[in-house]
Amino acid sequence: MMIHLRGLFLIVLFLVSIPKMEAQNDLNIGVGYYNDGEYEKAIKYLAPLASNQKTNLLYQTLLSSYLALKNYQEAENLNSNFIRNSRLNKMELFTDKIYIFNLQGDERGASKAFKEMQSKIRSNPSFAFAGATALQKKGYPQMALDVYDLAQQINPKYNFDYQRAQLYGELGQVNKMYEMYVSMLMRTPNYLNSVKNLISQGIAGFDQIHTDFLKQLLITEIQGGGPSTLNDLLIHVYIQEENFSGAFTQLKALDKRGNGNKSELFYLGRIANNNEDYRLAEKVFDYILKAGDESPFYEDALVARLDARRMALEKGKKGLKYSWLDLKQEYFETRKELVGFPEMGQLTIDLAHFMAFRLGEIDSSIVILKGLLKTGYILKDDGARAKIELGDILLYSGERWDAILYYGQAEKEFENSPIGQMAKFKRAKAAYYVGDFQWAQGIFDALKASTSKLIANDAMHYSLLINDNVVLDSTMVAMGLFAKADLMNYQGKLDSSLYILNGIQKDFAEHTIQDNVLLLKSEILATKGEFALASEDLNLIIEQFSDGILADDAMIRLARIYESELSRSEEAKNLYQRLFTEHPDSFFANEARTKFRNLRGDNLN
Repeated sequence: MMIHLRGLFLIVLFLVSIPKMEAQNDLNIGVGYYNDGEYEKAIKYLAPLASNQKTNLLYQTLLSSYLALKNYQEAENLNSNFIRNSRLNKMELFTDKIYIFNLQGDERGASKAFKEMQSKIRSNPSFAFAGATALQKKGYPQMALDVYDLAQQINPKYNFDYQRAQLYGELGQVNKMYEMYVSMLMRTPNYLNSVKNLISQGIAGFDQIHTDFLKQLLITEIQGGGPSTLNDLLIHVYIQEENFSGAFTQLKALDKRGNGNKSELFYLGRIANNNEDYRLAEKVFDYILKAGDESPFYEDALVARLDARRMALEKGKKGLKYSWLDLKQEYFETRKELVGFPEMGQLTIDLAHFMAFRLGEIDSSIVILKGLLKTGYILKDDGARAKIELGDILLYSGERWDAILYYGQAEKEFENSPIGQMAKFKRAKAAYYVGDFQWAQGIFDALKASTSKLIANDAMHYSLLINDNVVLDSTMVAMGLFAKADLMNYQGKLDSSLYILNGIQKDFAEHTIQDNVLLLKSEILATKGEFALASEDLNLIIEQFSDGILADDAMIRLARIYESELSRSEEAKNLYQRLFTEHPDSFFANEARTKFRNLRGDNLN
């Protein structure tokens, strides 16, 4: 008897499940038709299910089908049915109701639907977040803001500052958005990093007038006794708009009141230096140094101050009251203070570099670096960098094999790191300079997968240079001459290099290396300050070798010259646009896009 009843139960269970299986099958078919854009067929399968099934998938698919066919009455009926009889998010359903009326241009109906939503929120303010979120997603920021305001009127303990700030931004009410950010920070200082990120995104897209409003608002609140986090935010705003002087003034004021932080000052100096504001960077580091050697940033500031002065000379900044010889003396005096400190490593490498390449003091620079390598207190990676610098100087002076030896040592010590990859690249380049093309190309090919984009791009350049110009030229005479000219350029023998390149242009006029010759010539002419002539060679590459691998390289170089040296901003802007449009995968595409937007006046930071 028990067995008979159990069998009967299974039969009944099976019969009951059949309609569910059929309904699920109809749902799948309807969704499939909807995805294929066959909305009428989708409705045929889905509409009969709406009276029993109240799932979100069914509702959204059927509603979208009705709206695609502009069958607004059926869309309203479906929406009303689900508002009355489903457990779906009522706030999202009311938002859909508003949307359906707006699609018909029925502002009165949409307003009535919104009032229904507000009534639900009045009875239960906890619905506010879900309602405002749904409205914002649907493109109704003002309604979403009204919902948050309503909820806070009912219960002032609710805090929707973050969400309201976003909505003010969407509505273009930038000053109100900034007021809300400041309100957030005054209420909850832990929001500082979040507010910094939000403001960083905003400053890039808004007019200066809004940034000035934010600064004045912060200054007013600070003067009124606002929390210290407002100072941090004000400094951040100054840095974002690259007003490093303003940030420095604020940090000094904090420091003098005993609320300062030398780490923030040092960070500001580094940012100013990276943005080529070397004078301001030097002032910041001088201020840190005046605090005395008890400061934990004293040694770092010593090195960073010299670095700022060195970079100003490297960039040829005007109005400097010191020379390379003056700077050399300062470096030697600073080295006396840093004996035993790890900061000695990078300082000495920089000193040796400009002594060799700017003052021509080859032997002295080599002695300094070899002495550094004998000390026991420099960092291991500084030791490798010193060996790479030694290799550079030896190669510059013609000691190729000794250079390769030091490159090899640095590579072995840091085989899989960026330092080791740089040493490996320079070792290959030394071989290329003297015509050992096959061996050099093997290394360049391996470095095309380097984790450093710069090394990978340079390795790609030299690999293609060798491959394109050696395979079809068994004698390799033209390639050998070009490599010799490239080495002379590196060694600073610019006129000798130009002489060889001019000879290649004349004697190998049909050779595939001609675009490379033009590129190297333009580089040398730019170094000599002959920018008009350099631009002529770059234009020839763009015009005559538009399908070649150097076209994007020529474009970025020519655009930089137009912008920075020849005051031809409009032509520079057009070239930047051509580059990222015609060569979207170029290594220079991101730079070109940013430069284009700057020249167009997009006020990027």
